[in-house]
Amino acid sequence: MSTRTGHDPRLVISIILVTMAMGMLDAISLVHLKIFAGYMTATVLLMAVHIATSETIVLSGFEAIGLYLLGALTGGRLVRQAHTVRLAVGNVLLGVGSIVGLTALEWAAQPPGCIYITLGLLAFAMGLQTSATRHAKVADMSLPAATMLLHGLAHNSTFAGGTNPGTWRRLTAIGSLFVGAVIGTLTSSHSIPIAIAIAAATILSAGALLHLRDHRFLAHLDQITVH
Repeated sequence: MSTRTGHDPRLVISIILVTMAMGMLDAISLVHLKIFAGYMTATVLLMAVHIATSETIVLSGFEAIGLYLLGALTGGRLVRQAHTVRLAVGNVLLGVGSIVGLTALEWAAQPPGCIYITLGLLAFAMGLQTSATRHAKVADMSLPAATMLLHGLAHNSTFAGGTNPGTWRRLTAIGSLFVGAVIGTLTSSHSIPIAIAIAAATILSAGALLHLRDHRFLAHLDQITVH
């Protein structure tokens, strides 16, 4: 673990990967489901707008919030069962990746109510995933959202009298969220199942990273996450 930041380097890299996947999934859900599966602030705002304009998407919003809360409750229990933070986060992320992968198969099969099933599965998975990222306790990255990352860049900058701690981490996370959203949007325009599957593979990779045995290559992660 980094002695200068107190953050497990593998946790930082894993959360950056998850942030990219979240960008993919929220872009996919917004474009094709017309609501966010993971970004609940935007979901609440969209619900308010749709209530004011008498649009029926409000029901999707309630579904997303309800399943997200259920995922968060489940994730809260799961992360408290493992002996180490790394394994707790890794276990949950592997579960999240599996659920997202199942969602890709479900969309490809197109069962009745496909849109609502997809939204429910993704919202539940994102609730689980947020429990994992919160449990990791990496500064500014408890939620894969740009607001706190951007605020941290400005608030802790030398222009504000700070020392620029975590600049690399914040910039990388913001870039990952942006790139993920671009990938999700472009890929889903050709194939929604493939786009969801790519996000699933990214999350599974993040979870697997936390289960790998120590290696010289992994030790180098400490050097690139302390700045």
